[in-house]
Amino acid sequence: MDENKKRQTKLVISLVLILLAVIFVVLNTHPVAINFGLFQLKLPLVIVLVVMIIIGVVIGWFLGQDKQIKKN
Repeated sequence: MDENKKRQTKLVISLVLILLAVIFVVLNTHPVAINFGLFQLKLPLVIVLVVMIIIGVVIGWFLGQDKQIKKN
């Protein structure tokens, strides 16, 4: 499999996962209570899910940057 084909495969898989995440987030809009130990927040689940997805993307990006640095 050449480099361009691998890149296209990763792009398609990423787009499918993003679509599934967006559908999941849109379907879950009810308010939930989040307990941080000392205090509790009540937020719509959609906000919690979006924040968690963003945190996951940032962590994945940082881990990917680490691999890029090791390659060079």
